[in-house]
Amino acid sequence: MVAMKRLRVKDISASLLAEAWKLYESSFPTEERRDWNQQQAIMQLEAYHFDLVMFNNEFVGILLWWEFATIRYIEHFAIQTSQRNSGFGKTCLENFIAESDVQVLLEVEKPEDSLKQRRIGFYQRLGFHLNAYDYAHPPYLEGGDFVKLLLMSYPDKLREDDLQTFQTKGHPIIHRPYFEKNPG
Repeated sequence: MVAMKRLRVKDISASLLAEAWKLYESSFPTEERRDWNQQQAIMQLEAYHFDLVMFNNEFVGILLWWEFATIRYIEHFAIQTSQRNSGFGKTCLENFIAESDVQVLLEVEKPEDSLKQRRIGFYQRLGFHLNAYDYAHPPYLEGGDFVKLLLMSYPDKLREDDLQTFQTKGHPIIHRPYFEKNPG
């Protein structure tokens, strides 16, 4: 039987972490990712999950996410370039969604080119809804700018009060370095 599973990494010396970090850095623009020191700091937090996506004990991707009482927020998700279009992303997210009844939230770039449009379509085929809220992601790096993104949610569209809760309760945890330097 073919098996897909996720392995949570908390130890920065884990054997596949270097490969996972390489995928992370190559899959996301600088303004949409943490630096290594920030990553090490959050990996010990109970709410944060740095998961390796494994298929038959082979590393195929990463799923980095946060678990809150009313929301599971997928912060970063990537499949190895050589493994894309093999169904791994779909299977991984279907399994993730099936694990919990709470709403799943993720961010996507605006559909300004065909790749970004295809990415949104991928999530929509899994049942995610594209939400029309004006949304900006706080900067990861000092001196960085807010990044305008779109929110997608599963299984339902995001309600405005859920968005406010995510921004007021989730952002200060997810983006702690920014909020420590910019309180209020």
